[in-house]
Amino acid sequence: MIMKIMGFDIEVDINKDKTNILVIDDHKLFGSFCYDLNRKDTEKIVFIDNDKLVNIKDIIIFNDILSFNFNDKTIITKLYNKLSKSIISNVEIDNELKKYFMKISNVLYDEIEYYNVDIDLNEEIDLVKYFKLAGIEFDNKYNNLIDKFIDILEIYSELYDQTMIFINVLSYFSNEEIREILKYITYKKISVLFLENSYNRSVYFENKYVIDDDFYDYIIHDDKS
Repeated sequence: MIMKIMGFDIEVDINKDKTNILVIDDHKLFGSFCYDLNRKDTEKIVFIDNDKLVNIKDIIIFNDILSFNFNDKTIITKLYNKLSKSIISNVEIDNELKKYFMKISNVLYDEIEYYNVDIDLNEEIDLVKYFKLAGIEFDNKYNNLIDKFIDILEIYSELYDQTMIFINVLSYFSNEEIREILKYITYKKISVLFLENSYNRSVYFENKYVIDDDFYDYIIHDDKS
């Protein structure tokens, strides 16, 4: 995945097999870029994958991980749909569930007989409705921020498998924690770009791109630390 920025020669490679960071030193330019990124401005920012334009709406932008809610409606809907497809594709589990649902239906039929009215009972299994009834959701309680961040990476890589861009998050973490995060990203082969207003840490990024205060863009090849 390549990100191109209007007015700059640099091509930011958001590689699944590498750790990637873009540093924009100028505060005004950084703010303008983040604004354009969030409003999905395709005239100023373009994403290309295998020589094909990528819909910028398919890029996931994280502005605030502190108040991030895993049980947002869109995430839960994605989880339910994925669980439903997974169950249906597994014949053994699907049949097992149908057997239990039939037992529940039989109990309900016995209760319905006591009422002298016609009552319809839908025997079709709607797994998504059942997930809602069961209250299936993510545990949203964390003792520390790095565990929450790792879970964000895990959940989004499993449910969406799309490129993620995190804005100004590295200042929340120690060098050791950043190394742990990068190790996880590399292991899972997740397409992630860290977008920072400044970065002077000793932690190594394989792809480090900089747009300095003079609007000069370049790549830094650091030695691992």
